[in-house]
Amino acid sequence: MTVAMTNGFPAPAPSTADTDAVAKLGESARGWHGLQLGVLGFIGFCGVLRMGEDSPGPEWLSWMAGLMTVGSFGTALWSILKVGKVAWPTGEAPAEPVSLGAQLRTGIRATIASVAMMAVAGLTAWWPAPPAPSVELEFGNGATACGVVTDGAPPRTLWLSTSGGVTLPVPVDAIVTMRPVSSCA
Repeated sequence: MTVAMTNGFPAPAPSTADTDAVAKLGESARGWHGLQLGVLGFIGFCGVLRMGEDSPGPEWLSWMAGLMTVGSFGTALWSILKVGKVAWPTGEAPAEPVSLGAQLRTGIRATIASVAMMAVAGLTAWWPAPPAPSVELEFGNGATACGVVTDGAPPRTLWLSTSGGVTLPVPVDAIVTMRPVSSCA
């Protein structure tokens, strides 16, 4: 038996259309695999982000976001497995380009679905917040003012936005009583 040698090593097997297709699919899958690991990192990063102590939306929305995040993570892991089997075949059975191509497409679609689920879960953080309650302030001289307290006032001062669109700077020392009201009349 004669074996062709190249620089002391056996010559590579002759290339066929199937082996070229399998090699191209494997190369493509390895590129997608790197992207998938980035997606997995993105899901992990988004999973630790919080939008404050309380969720602005209803409780069912928080549950939905949690389920979407877990589903996104599970889908990402499954897609990594599908693409990884194409990128690094185990050699259990001869690699068929058609079945490997189908696995790669399935893995890519699952990756896209995973990103979409994470995006939907992230969008739940932007639920509209309930309007701020109005307050009525009474001062030492008997005068009153009504409006919504707004953020950003300097120390020992409070900004009161009135229904007329005017923001009043109110020294805290001048306030005798402050009570919440349903609306300013």
